[in-house]
Amino acid sequence: MRKFRTLDEFEKEYFRKHPEEIDDYLTEIFQEYSKDNDSGALLASLRVVARVHAVGETKI
Repeated sequence: MRKFRTLDEFEKEYFRKHPEEIDDYLTEIFQEYSKDNDSGALLASLRVVARVHAVGETKI
């Protein structure tokens, strides 16, 4: 059976390769949160950034 990658996996891979994009991403997710108050989306996005940062693969 084929295992498909999740969006989180794609995002983590992207931010590992492009750590300079993390600041812009954080700004964007907080702006979106201020518009729609979707805490689930905010937390999911923060989790991706935290996982990339926690394993020492990038410097924020």
